[in-house]
Amino acid sequence: MRKGLLAALLLLLSACQVLEGSGYRVAEAQLLFPEATERWTYFFGEPREVRLSERTLRLERPQGESLWAVPGALWVGDSPVLREVGPALRPPAEAVRGISGSLLEVRTQAALRSTWLFDGAGWVRLTGGMKEGERRVVSQPAEYRTPELYAFTEAETRVLLREVLARRGGRQVVLFELAEPVLRPLSLDPAPDAYRAGALLVQYGLKVELVNPPAPLYRVLDRGVNAAYQEEAPRAFLANDPSRFAEVWGLVAGNRLPRPPAPAVDFRTRSVAAFFWGLKPTGGYGLEVAGVTYAGEAARVVLSLTSPRPGAIVTQALTSPYVVLELQKVRRVVFADPSGRVLAEDRE
Repeated sequence: MRKGLLAALLLLLSACQVLEGSGYRVAEAQLLFPEATERWTYFFGEPREVRLSERTLRLERPQGESLWAVPGALWVGDSPVLREVGPALRPPAEAVRGISGSLLEVRTQAALRSTWLFDGAGWVRLTGGMKEGERRVVSQPAEYRTPELYAFTEAETRVLLREVLARRGGRQVVLFELAEPVLRPLSLDPAPDAYRAGALLVQYGLKVELVNPPAPLYRVLDRGVNAAYQEEAPRAFLANDPSRFAEVWGLVAGNRLPRPPAPAVDFRTRSVAAFFWGLKPTGGYGLEVAGVTYAGEAARVVLSLTSPRPGAIVTQALTSPYVVLELQKVRRVVFADPSGRVLAEDRE
């Protein structure tokens, strides 16, 4: 009986220790400067000692003021941050400015969360997330804003940006937030309850190169009211290869003699999307492209549709309005009216 109670008590104490955890948390910034790679580690929680390899770190209450201090973080001995410096790494991303001055190209060999530019007056956001191996041409935005970094709090971001700008020496700065850390976590004993890490690549200065303008959002390949499409319901088509495009073009040009050749399209980087409104009883029906937006591998095409007014003099013949667009490479297209109502969609 006593042995059973003792075992239960030990189990309860063990469970309490698990629930309590180690009592501290870690936030780590990996700063990839051109001349060195620095790891800045902040500790949060109650004062204590932790082991790092053969060293003992004394985590203590703040002992003064420092430009490197983050509110709420413990000091490591007499320093507000554990700072370690290693050799520079080969930068996995870069940005260049075009000869015209208004265009920039961002190139990356690693996944990015965002890219920011400090032009001497303030920060502007150049890109959101980018995939490994992607290149993106952008125009420099005019609106200044404080960078929002996914891996860091506002207080941590202020400290890191202050340090990045302190080293710029009058140069422009490009800041890349990498999607994943590049250094392994520190081997701390006991292990922290939470370990948050992020990596920032810092580029000072911008090379000037020939940068081609970005591909247009879309190009109208053909538009009219006499498609060979003879169904009443609206229909969307997406083509990512010549054979599929030939099918779509057959619906567009089938009623015309001589039949016009299909426009040239580079399907390595572009897609073709077509919208057929459906068979209409008279003339007076038409459509215009109001805009195109992209999200991931999908495109949303907003169409402005017009119908004949009551009593209007129109052609008394069947019509079939349509539009064919060249888009950036996508796997899904949605056609909608200005109110947001989906008219038709298609996917690869």
